[in-house]
Amino acid sequence: MAGTDFVELDLDGPLLDRAFRIAPLVLVGTVDADGTADVAPKHMTMPVGEHHVAFTCTPTHATLGNVVETGAFTLSWLRPEDVLLASLAAAPRMSDGTKPSLAAVPTRPATVVDGVVVDRASVVVECRLDRVVDGFGRWQIVVGSIVRAAVARDTLLGADEDPQDVLARAPVLAYLQPDHVATISRADRFPYHEGFRR
Repeated sequence: MAGTDFVELDLDGPLLDRAFRIAPLVLVGTVDADGTADVAPKHMTMPVGEHHVAFTCTPTHATLGNVVETGAFTLSWLRPEDVLLASLAAAPRMSDGTKPSLAAVPTRPATVVDGVVVDRASVVVECRLDRVVDGFGRWQIVVGSIVRAAVARDTLLGADEDPQDVLARAPVLAYLQPDHVATISRADRFPYHEGFRR
């Protein structure tokens, strides 16, 4: 069997936008300086250990400024049927700084931190800002300490239920960078090697 035939990428361009890569699609909730709740889509989100979560952002986005100013944010993982909510949240601001499209995004008040979570999300977490890590060009990594986490009952993985049944009932939305989405309704268990430990 022949090896993979790789194509070299230009290091001056966006390096990893030439092939699909999977990531979650979440709405980050923050509070603007005037006290207005804001949500914005992010796809570069990941757990950091067991009680922290991180996402990438740039100082040109209001999201980063809001997090630094208030010291808090929320994350809401969207369902496949709600991908349009991410589009509405990504709409540009008007000249007065408002984003009218957010009126169509169903939210509810966060429980622990100041802000909102998306009402129809599959998973929500509320975080206090732990740190902002810079040094990645125009990008920074925002790390939050999780102070509340909740999972929609229909997406909860139970000890007595087949994970395939959960996926069939509540498919997962995936973002395929650079510009596609996918619905995951079936998955195979990872083939851990004998003796593997987390």
